[in-house]
Amino acid sequence: MQRHELPNLRALNFTVTGILGDGVASGHRFDPQAKALGEWLRARHLDIPAHLLPPPEGTGP
Repeated sequence: MQRHELPNLRALNFTVTGILGDGVASGHRFDPQAKALGEWLRARHLDIPAHLLPPPEGTGP
C-alpha cells in the first residue's frame, strides 16, 4: 500500500496495489466490483485527532 499526502487539500490518497487483481483494463467486461469498492472507500468518514491537524491559518506560532 502506498500513501500519498495532498497537503493543499488536507487529504490523503492510498493506493492498494493488486486489490482488484488485474483490474478492468485486463478484459472487456464491465467491472462493477471495482466501482462498488471505490464508492465504499470514498464514502468512509474518519475522526482525525486534533494533534495531527495543522493550526488554522491566520493564527500565530
